[in-house]
Amino acid sequence: MNKLIMPFFTRLYGLLFLAIFCSVFVTIFILDKWNERDAIADFVTDTLFVKHVLENQREMTKTPADIFYRGIDNSLYPFDFIWLGSDNISLSCPHCTFIARYNNADVYQLKDEALLSIHSVEDSSDKLIIKDKQQEFSLREYALPTSSFDIEVYAPFIVLIVIVVVIGVVLYLQIRKLQKEINHLNQMSYQFGKGDLAARVKPLSEPLTVLATSFNSMAAALSNKMNESQIFAQAVPHELRTPLSRIQLASGILRKYSLTSEQLALIDNIDQYICDIDELCTQVIQFSKLNMQVKEDGNKTFNLNRFIAYRVEQLTLRSVISINTLCCKNITVYCNSTHLRLIIDNLLKNAAQHAKQQVDITVISTKGVLKITIEDDGKGISKHDHDTIFVPYARLDSSRTRKTGGLGMGLAIVKGAVNQLGGEVSVARSSSGGAMFIIKLPIL
Repeated sequence: MNKLIMPFFTRLYGLLFLAIFCSVFVTIFILDKWNERDAIADFVTDTLFVKHVLENQREMTKTPADIFYRGIDNSLYPFDFIWLGSDNISLSCPHCTFIARYNNADVYQLKDEALLSIHSVEDSSDKLIIKDKQQEFSLREYALPTSSFDIEVYAPFIVLIVIVVVIGVVLYLQIRKLQKEINHLNQMSYQFGKGDLAARVKPLSEPLTVLATSFNSMAAALSNKMNESQIFAQAVPHELRTPLSRIQLASGILRKYSLTSEQLALIDNIDQYICDIDELCTQVIQFSKLNMQVKEDGNKTFNLNRFIAYRVEQLTLRSVISINTLCCKNITVYCNSTHLRLIIDNLLKNAAQHAKQQVDITVISTKGVLKITIEDDGKGISKHDHDTIFVPYARLDSSRTRKTGGLGMGLAIVKGAVNQLGGEVSVARSSSGGAMFIIKLPIL
């Protein structure tokens, strides 16, 4: 449906052209009608003046109206006079077209576009026709050679086209410039949103100057904050590992002494805590690297089927859990294998921790999009938690808490790795009632 909708600026250009064309056309139409009205008004005013003069002459001679007007020598006046009497105009002039009524006179137009007006005679119901003077010479004798193209006929349309083209070009140049700048601003905001915090908008013209300055200021502030956070996130785990190593060394020394079973159990717990903290530090560093602006070119070509099979082999599973892999065909991909490993490993661990008996992996490659689906038959994830699970250290219901072995960073790392590969990840309910994670990657 969206493909059928024209882009915004295409619609804007079309609407501007249509608005200009309609405005000029309506203006010319109104002016033409106004000029026609003025011509009618001038004609009627002139005929009323001549009729007034003739009526004064008739009053002086005391001549009946029909005799007076029938006997007028039309060659002495600028109009032709025809006595209508009580007859209907359609009988005397069947081809006349009524066009207006002005100052109590009906105005008609002849085939040759000449005008005539019908006037009432004072103190009588009779009518008098006054019309434009007919040419007494033959047009053929004086006519100049004619051509098929009469510029006067097409003049209004030529003027209309010229006005539309001139105004359209002027507006197009300005709007086209604005379109390019908006596209540039949109592209920079897209790159910034995809993680390129070095993206900046070049200087723009009015009215986008303030918007470009505000965007660059915001981008610089966010970039600084992000860099500070990344440095802090990577420094803290490294600093923690030094005291952890000392604690681990002390724990090893204590084991050499004769200890009770309770003391040994306590030392075992300490070692487990050290391992958890060390794993958490590793995941924090991984998550921080995934959100760094420097993107390493670690792409390479490898067989996805063998890659997934190897990752499944490396996974330590409970004896009751089985993993089924379904690939539609032998798939070769070109991408960052480290990022893909983080995605597969963390999702498989997550699924194996919460599955009852089975985990299914489905891989489909269509139209340049790689779709990987990993689902389990566990208790599933509540719909209102679908967005929360990708937040670091997020805690859900009792079925997916720290007791199951998770540290709260796995799915956040998956989200970061998917973003680095330019894809998207979502969660839904599987057919068996468990969780189903769907990863879509633009990998050929």
